[in-house]
Formats: sequence, C-alpha cells, structure tokens
Amino acid sequence: MGMRKPKSREFKYDIMAVGAHPDDVEHGIGGSLIQWRKMGMKIVILHMTGGEMGTHGSKGTRRKEALAAAKTLKCDVDFLGLKDTEVRFTIETRNKFIRAVRKHRPRVIVAQYHDYPRMHPDHEQTGLIVKNAFRPCRFAQIKTPPHAPHWVENIYWHLFPFDMKPSFVVDVTDVMPAWEKVAACYESQLDSIPNYRERLMRFRRLAGAHIGVPYGEAFLCDVPLNATGVDITRFSPDPDYKEEERARGSERSPQRRRDR
Repeated sequence: MGMRKPKSREFKYDIMAVGAHPDDVEHGIGGSLIQWRKMGMKIVILHMTGGEMGTHGSKGTRRKEALAAAKTLKCDVDFLGLKDTEVRFTIETRNKFIRAVRKHRPRVIVAQYHDYPRMHPDHEQTGLIVKNAFRPCRFAQIKTPPHAPHWVENIYWHLFPFDMKPSFVVDVTDVMPAWEKVAACYESQLDSIPNYRERLMRFRRLAGAHIGVPYGEAFLCDVPLNATGVDITRFSPDPDYKEEERARGSERSPQRRRDR
C-alpha cells in the first residue's frame, strides 16, 4: 500500500471562489465557474460580507440571491460574516479566513486582486486577506479547531488593472446564456446600477480579445503555472482553432482522444 497523504494535502473542493460581496464572484467569473463545473470540478463560493451596505438590496435579499445563484451554478456557498464596507486585512480577519479555508480545504483559491486603484476598498482588502492567509493556512501553530492546517496549491486573481496582462483567459463564449441566468439571480444589482450589465459584458469582450474569442474571463497568477503533462498545443490564440479542432475531432483515433 502507498503512503497516506498528509492531512494538510487532503482536498474537499477543487476551487474556492472568494468575493467581497454577494454577486462579485458570479458576475466576475461566473462563466469560468460554469466551465469548471462542466469539467466535474467541485466548487465552493465564499462571500466575505452580506453586501448590506449596498444602495440596492437588503442583506436578506442579497443572501437569497446568493443562494439562488449557487444553486443555479451547482456550487456550494458560505458566508464569512465580515461587515460590508469595513473589510480590512488584520490578523483577526486573516485567521477567520484561514478557518474557512481549512473548513473547505480547496486545492485552489480564486479571488479579486489586491491592488486596483479606485476599486471598491472591500475588493482590495479581500485580496490582501487572501494573499496574507495563503501560506499561514499551513502553519500548525495557528489553531482553528476542529479544522487542521491546509496546504492551498495556488491563487488565481481576477478583477485586476487593465494594464496588467492576464496569465490565462477562459473562453466563456459558449456558456454566456447560462452565465446570464446566473447573473440574473442578482436581480437587485444587475439592472439597478447604471451601465452595470454593459460593464460586465465589456470586461468579457476585452478578456476574450486576448485569445481571439468573443467573450472571456481573465486571470492572473503570481507565479508561473506548471504545464507538465498538459497538451500545450491546445493553447492557441487563433479564433479558428476551436472550429478546426471540432472538425478534426471525428478524425482522431479513440486512443488519441483518450490521451487528450
């Protein structure tokens, strides 16, 4: 028998998607969540606050919307309970977030970037909490009973400044109708904020342009990704590549398809 993996490397979820407010995750990277769920990944969404200080929608309304969006996405959901507009990186909030990470034990965390001028301060502070909790999640001397230390493998950032080049982009063109259903779960936000819906679409068009597709969602990594064992010929900015792949699909042998 092989050696049992240490407890710090046992995963309950593939991805923990973290947002400052209900709707940040789903409106920001909801298309990617749909694509990852189609691949069989298990995802939990963590909302840092209840969004209670927003101009539109009460805390209760936004909680109901968050639960509906998670159900539509087929993701699990949790709430950290910080106060809206008062999110700050402190040792206390870091440790509270560490407890949530150890509870859910994700392989990867996806979160809003921590340095974006003129962005909502809760977004930046959420990113700072995530950044500063990444390594201490492993530390045994930070006690969070009954949850044991946990080793997160990577952080993928989204919602970062436009002058920063993404590390990778997820093509969400084919799932836009499904994403629109998820986005519509947040009825209190989607059409109440001026130009908000168009802004969400514009972000996706800009991200998609990086890889030559109509709509994408962009991500940033602090360190290079390990591509060992990955078919790098499938990384293509050519917009005709997907159609060519589909056309060639029937010509591949069953063994070739299994290898991919």
